[in-house]
Amino acid sequence: MEFIYFLSFIPPSKANRVKINTRAFSKSGKRFIIPKSVGLKINKAIWELQKQQEKYNFIFDTPVEVEITFFLKSKRRRDLDNIMKTLGDCLMYANILKDDNLIYKQTLEKIYTKEEGVIIKIKNYEKNDNYDLERLKNFKEWING
Repeated sequence: MEFIYFLSFIPPSKANRVKINTRAFSKSGKRFIIPKSVGLKINKAIWELQKQQEKYNFIFDTPVEVEITFFLKSKRRRDLDNIMKTLGDCLMYANILKDDNLIYKQTLEKIYTKEEGVIIKIKNYEKNDNYDLERLKNFKEWING
């Protein structure tokens, strides 16, 4: 079973969620943390996902595989890992995933186009037993001397 979701924009990176004001201090001596306007974008992403979730009405509560394609307008450097952290939270808050730690496999891809957006494909994770653990064990023995 595979579901496909779309976002009309690129959600903000998790690294950009808050801004620390290095000049202002509270009475206790701690720096002020100022929320950025990215909260609105995150809420919009959750809303867009919830609207699509209404047609599926299914919450993944078992391990999943996620394939995400980011369509970017500019070649500005972006950290897909941090964007994925935000997306994982959005998928959880939109009741698509019971918990974002259920993502066992993820594939991320960036494509530069004239249109910005995201395509998210989610399906049940199928365990692969064809791992080459013997070679990993040999490597560890070799590297440790």
